[in-house]
Amino acid sequence: MKQFTKVFASLFIGVLIASACFAEFPRSFLFGPVKASPALPFTSTEYSDGTITPTNSPLEIWYTWVNVSGTQVINYALYTAPNYPYPVPISSLIGQHLQLENGSNVFVASALDGMEVYRAGGDGIPQSSSNQILYFMYSNMSDSYKITPIQKVQVNGISHYQWGFTYENVYAYLQNAATHLGVDVRLKLEHLTLSYDFSVKGNVSDFKTSFDIGQVSDVQAYDPATGGYVNSGFSFEGLSLSLLYASQTYASTPYSTYVNDQPYNSTTTPNTVIDASTAQVGVENVTAYAIDFGGNYTLSQVESNQTQHATVRTFGAKAEVASPSSLPFAVYGSTIQGMGFFTDELDLTQLFGGSWPALTTNFNGCSLIYRICFPTWDGQQITYDPLYVGYLSGKGASCSGTVSLRKIDVH
Repeated sequence: MKQFTKVFASLFIGVLIASACFAEFPRSFLFGPVKASPALPFTSTEYSDGTITPTNSPLEIWYTWVNVSGTQVINYALYTAPNYPYPVPISSLIGQHLQLENGSNVFVASALDGMEVYRAGGDGIPQSSSNQILYFMYSNMSDSYKITPIQKVQVNGISHYQWGFTYENVYAYLQNAATHLGVDVRLKLEHLTLSYDFSVKGNVSDFKTSFDIGQVSDVQAYDPATGGYVNSGFSFEGLSLSLLYASQTYASTPYSTYVNDQPYNSTTTPNTVIDASTAQVGVENVTAYAIDFGGNYTLSQVESNQTQHATVRTFGAKAEVASPSSLPFAVYGSTIQGMGFFTDELDLTQLFGGSWPALTTNFNGCSLIYRICFPTWDGQQITYDPLYVGYLSGKGASCSGTVSLRKIDVH
């Protein structure tokens, strides 16, 4: 590995754990103030993509925008210019704005905040209190990237908007969940590909958010005797993987969140972890937005010394919702890094009009925190595509409950 890469990873993890500040890197690279662009270039178009270059920052944002049938989708991916000498950072956010038939405005944003390696129990989902989570995985940089520009295609007479972003040779680091100290194992994921397919049929929008996590390679474990990393035979066999997401919702009228058709709010629910198949956002007793966690994921494995087709197996994906008090704050802190990188370039008032609050980047403000879980992993390549559904005219399934949350003024 490149020497700078090793140092960069160690410093980044140190920032997460100890909130340290290192002069070797521009402050804005990791956590400094970044001024928003004076005007975003894409709001009047049906679909577009391109680069946003924030002021006083070496980082750039690749944006993708879709604006059809009264709903808008935005996707941000963080990266560096091709001639920038340091590794490519990894962070991505998706959001959808809906204007319902009754005039209500809703914006839902989700971002991956971290990954966890765990040993699955009988229910297949990790329980923090039972020490099932073995390692926290940080994957904050990569060697390069590849962009798949947005295109509009027809599928069975329906317009689909498709695009993607790939981080290649992703560096990842495992920290022991029990000790919260140092880096026990470092490795590479062959790639991290985020692909999207958005379509609208009638009053329903489908937003398929496929991701592809490459197979583990170049595994090295820390050797206390030498103070270095060695090829020690560390194995991922029998280990599981979970992806921790934060989701924020803003609405112009009181809204409620539901899990498995029952009222649920991560901000007010005590230390709980609930097995989830669906999650919904309800406005005035109808479903405005839903996440379908069901379906299968696939594992693919190719031996490094073989050239035949990969061995592919299919398993049922799991998901759970969690309260902030059930999360390991000693490691994750209160800031959602995945959203925090983009807040200065995600002005909801500028995008959608009216008066919106700033995007919150604190777990304590999230109405829905969820994990997507893969009980069988073994370090192999994972592909999975959860579905986000928007009901544009408020004709979704009926909801009931009294979990009323943030109200904002949108004209």
